[in-house]
Amino acid sequence: MRSNAVGAIAAQSVQALISLVLQIMVSRILGIDDFGQFAILYGVIVLATAVVTGLVGDTLIVLDRSQRGIRAGLEGTLAVVTLTAAVVAGAIAGGTGFLSMAEAVLFGAALAAFAVEEIVRRLLMAGMSFFRVVATDLAGFVVALLVLGAVWLTQPLTLGAFLGAIAAGQVVAAIVGWLLVTPGDRFLVGLRGADYAAVWKYGSWRGLQQTLRPAMFTATRLLVLSFAGLTAVGELEAARTYTSPLILVVGGFSSYLFVRFAAKHREGARGSLREADLVVLVLLGLTLVMGAVAVLLAPWLGPILFGVQLDTLAVVAWIVYGASVAMVTPYGALSAVSGRQTAVFLVRLGDTVLGLTAATLLLAGGWSPSSVPFALAVASVMGGIGLRWIASASKDPSAP
Repeated sequence: MRSNAVGAIAAQSVQALISLVLQIMVSRILGIDDFGQFAILYGVIVLATAVVTGLVGDTLIVLDRSQRGIRAGLEGTLAVVTLTAAVVAGAIAGGTGFLSMAEAVLFGAALAAFAVEEIVRRLLMAGMSFFRVVATDLAGFVVALLVLGAVWLTQPLTLGAFLGAIAAGQVVAAIVGWLLVTPGDRFLVGLRGADYAAVWKYGSWRGLQQTLRPAMFTATRLLVLSFAGLTAVGELEAARTYTSPLILVVGGFSSYLFVRFAAKHREGARGSLREADLVVLVLLGLTLVMGAVAVLLAPWLGPILFGVQLDTLAVVAWIVYGASVAMVTPYGALSAVSGRQTAVFLVRLGDTVLGLTAATLLLAGGWSPSSVPFALAVASVMGGIGLRWIASASKDPSAP
């Protein structure tokens, strides 16, 4: 268990580090305004990927993907949802003038590649091959850097160059990851006889739930954009990006828990509420220690990494939000694998709406955008209380 947990955290930490480096490069090379624009686009990519992850990625872990009908349903769903999301997102970005048409095409390609690569990562996670996930992510990152370097040798780097580099890197990462998947999982089937009903019955709720946090971040960026402008988006996003490794480490351990609880459920056992409580305490302690170090280093690292002085209040606020995530995700994972994904979604939907409402009221009342993560954190904690109650209401004999 310990080695798998370390592997899960390592996989998520490497992904967090890669994302952090790319966003730092955008901020330093293109400037804080373009970084704000990139943050919105990257948020949409993460949002679309979350839909695919919940709908296909979580479903392949919980359902028996060795059954031909289930596997065909997963493949068909991945193809349709990914293609639709890429085309719609690219068309909106280009049609509204937010991006040029060439940039919009690269944006759509990056979105599709990102989503497919995430499903390959999920296949590796399902087999507890977390260190192979690390190798997959690193391969994609190296390719992205090579693409950026090749462009830089011929012309100045632009937003389009970064989108193209992300697309190329994720395509290569998906191929490398597929080659690392165990032979028993590395096969495709025809779509005839696909059991879409089973996939959507479970995955639709997980897909909706997985979108909530990325959708909340995207909506928050748009709220700040409307109330305070693109520069404020860039500044708040710089603070969030700086603290993002905290949230992604929490997410990595939660991904491991989801796989672990799902395996127990398939074997007829149940995940333990006591185990989830212990994980919450560990994650809170880890978040507080890492958060304290992050706050102390922010005045020094901010200008070096992002070219601007980080807002200390915003850094603290995002750390508080990260602590709230640590209090929520283990209980959500425990409840979701045992068929209570609908209840989990409704609770998470409620705290998301509450958080966005509070954020809107703060911004409308003239509060600084730096205070917004505090509102999101309070709502998240309230959701965590609800999710723990759902988990404790199970018939788990090991629950207190």
